[in-house]
Amino acid sequence: MKKMLHAFTKQLFGAKYESIRHSLSVCVILFVAVYAAEIKLPVAPYVLFFASTGFSMCIMWQMLHGSRQAETLNGMFLLPFENRDFVFSYVLALGGGTILTKTLPVWTLFFVVKAWSGFEIAAAFVCGVNACFLAAAFTLMFQKKNYGLPAVWIAGIFFVIFFVRQAPAVIAVSLLSWFGAALSLRPADAYAFYPASQVKRPARHKGRKGSVFVYLTRYLSANPSYLANTAGLCGIACFLPLLFGSFEGIRMLPFGFAILSINTPIGTLLSSDQNLERSIRMLPGQTVRFCSRYSLFLCMVSGFLYLLYLCSWQLIYRNVGGMDIWTAALFDLQSAVLTVLLEWMRPIRGWKTESDLWHHPRKYLVPLVLLLIAAGVGTWASLIWIWSAVLPLECCLLLLKGAV
Repeated sequence: MKKMLHAFTKQLFGAKYESIRHSLSVCVILFVAVYAAEIKLPVAPYVLFFASTGFSMCIMWQMLHGSRQAETLNGMFLLPFENRDFVFSYVLALGGGTILTKTLPVWTLFFVVKAWSGFEIAAAFVCGVNACFLAAAFTLMFQKKNYGLPAVWIAGIFFVIFFVRQAPAVIAVSLLSWFGAALSLRPADAYAFYPASQVKRPARHKGRKGSVFVYLTRYLSANPSYLANTAGLCGIACFLPLLFGSFEGIRMLPFGFAILSINTPIGTLLSSDQNLERSIRMLPGQTVRFCSRYSLFLCMVSGFLYLLYLCSWQLIYRNVGGMDIWTAALFDLQSAVLTVLLEWMRPIRGWKTESDLWHHPRKYLVPLVLLLIAAGVGTWASLIWIWSAVLPLECCLLLLKGAV
């Protein structure tokens, strides 16, 4: 098992464990920066426990179902292995990657803004590790169409976190859950962890002329986690008006458009599929065609989110006008143009898992630019007309970049 675990960790963290060193460096910088700023917040312990459980489980789920894991598993399946050693080595490697590279920076923020007791820190750690094992166990249960037990299981954990709220009780329940998840993994088949999206590929488009929209739609349907991210943003779009309505002195409506632009999976299609990128760059006449269709596709997705956001704002405050709709259209087009330009000019390289790709710092560049524009539009309404004149030039730049 030790050799198997070593092989998985090398694949996941790099030959010299570069990912772990990078994550630790980020945590140190983050801790020093926040500590120097003397930021202190009254955070309840159950918030730490819930974040440790929910965030770790979501990241572990993404890693288990990522298409990049299929390449690792394909190579490992060629070697002789003991089934149980393979399963636990794989889960431990992915769980370690989740905790050390994704959950650890979140813990750093929690630990620097408030002083925590030893029991609370231990409870957060146990919650994170338990969440990783639960994600693996639930993956196998869902394959067997067993949805009831996972629902009751996770509901019981969250009940203790939200209603009992005591660190010793959370530790006890998490340890018991961890033990139960480990037992459920003992008889598991190693081949069951092969990503389902790599087994059931969507049918090819039949026709003499390919359709970019058909490709993008089927690509998303073959990766349910991409749709889950968009579904989560739909919920945020309905909730944001309640948060922004309490601010005074500045028009907060445009800030919601910037926040809803953080739809990483559909904004990194070229980075996630290098074969597609090579094909587009190699074939003549495909670059302009793909970039324009890709921009339009992004406009359709983000436009649906903006529509939900505007409808929610109208239902609550009833003050959405024609200028707000025009502003939403500009934000929609601007987000799509910047996203495609980044993907075409600076695709993300060297990522190990889809989680690394989706949490790359580049994901915040487009929302940051849109936040700056939102601040300008919110304080100076005339800026919208200048922006309306500049945006068509950006669209022409996109087409020129695609043509080069």
